[in-house]
Amino acid sequence: MVATYTANHLRSRLSVRTVIWQPADAATAQLVDLGQPQGASNLMLPIADFDSVMAVVTASLLVGNGVTAFSIYAGTSAAGANPTAVVTHAVGSAPDAEGDTLVLECNVEQIHEVLATATHVGVWIDCANNDDETAVTLIRADSRFKKSGLTADYVAA
Repeated sequence: MVATYTANHLRSRLSVRTVIWQPADAATAQLVDLGQPQGASNLMLPIADFDSVMAVVTASLLVGNGVTAFSIYAGTSAAGANPTAVVTHAVGSAPDAEGDTLVLECNVEQIHEVLATATHVGVWIDCANNDDETAVTLIRADSRFKKSGLTADYVAA
């Protein structure tokens, strides 16, 4: 028997977005397209109601040596205007095996320290090869206003 009611505890306090990312040009670090569906100019997500941000990148299908650069960026629009690094991962030993995972986090104070006019946040990645594929998750947490549906199912049409 399954539970008789639906809990909406975490989904009313944080927003979780996961996309599969394959760089268009591995020679150029770039903002990950966080749109659902991708390609809709939603490179960054709003931070207005959140106090904390975490980004997670996991190698899923590698042809090259995986992620070579990984940062959380702030911007002033969903399209990624005025991209500014907030925190950057040292990367160190190459995450070059499927399942290798890197994690970064920051808070809204750090975001506004580097870009006072920031309204959006995104993930900046560079991979060793154009065909390297990663799963990228952006978590916006500590919502100031609890409301249903901050994290929702997404199934491509």
